[in-house]
Amino acid sequence: MKLRVFLLGAALVASGNAIGATSFSEAAQRLDGEWRGADFVLRVDAKRAQASTAHDRPFEWQRFLVKEVTDGGVVFTIGTELFEAIMEADTLVLTGTNFRGERVLFRGAADVGETATEGAGLRGTAD
Repeated sequence: MKLRVFLLGAALVASGNAIGATSFSEAAQRLDGEWRGADFVLRVDAKRAQASTAHDRPFEWQRFLVKEVTDGGVVFTIGTELFEAIMEADTLVLTGTNFRGERVLFRGAADVGETATEGAGLRGTAD
């Protein structure tokens, strides 16, 4: 572990801003996909630098830009709104300028109270 930290530090000193750019793109890739919580949806398309928080308008996208990367956290904008996310595996704790408090989101989770298999059957087939 100490060797990994040393090598990362050496690479950071040697390459200057190149590591910063890589960490921004890596953070965007980690956020990529759909995140759902009890009352909030975050959709990120990192490849196209666009995102959406409008659960009732899933095809309305705004510009997505990573502003800062910290240990386990990312600060980013969607349109004019500023967000801070603390990331763990498939969980995201999100704060933002357009709501109070924090939202806990899960990667690609089903709606609250709905299981992933509900509604999965084909119409007109016997269960």
